[in-house]
Amino acid sequence: MFTLSKAMTAAICLAAFNLEAVSVRATVFGCSKDKGHYSCDKPAFTTALKDARTVAVESQPFNKISTNALQSLARELGKNVQPESAQLIFDFEPTNSDDTVYYVPDDRELATLRVYAAASNGKRGQLIWVESVVGQPDQPWAMIVHSAIQQFKADLK
Repeated sequence: MFTLSKAMTAAICLAAFNLEAVSVRATVFGCSKDKGHYSCDKPAFTTALKDARTVAVESQPFNKISTNALQSLARELGKNVQPESAQLIFDFEPTNSDDTVYYVPDDRELATLRVYAAASNGKRGQLIWVESVVGQPDQPWAMIVHSAIQQFKADLK
């Protein structure tokens, strides 16, 4: 008795029904989360970033400081910013605060810059990069956004 591989089984089914196989390039990289920390494939991300011509930018909740900084970053990277049909989506949002008052200085995650590959419908697809900003919670938002952008640029070098 022998067993067929999944690929061979699919080929037999396609042949039986006179169907053509369509070649689809699947994304084989992305980010995985383990114990609250993300691990991303940097070489694959830098290739995707280099190949992308268009990006969309989002900030949650929407604010001009984050949006303007992301648009500026996109232009600096040589990308056209367009909200519709972009190849990558840059999303920047503050980390949820637990409304706790801290009396001891302690660094914690303040915000996250995420980059998604766009899905076929133009919405967020696979998460391909995560940049977390860690620092003191009493920093002005503009400083946190600036830190995130600088950290992102430094990590790409």
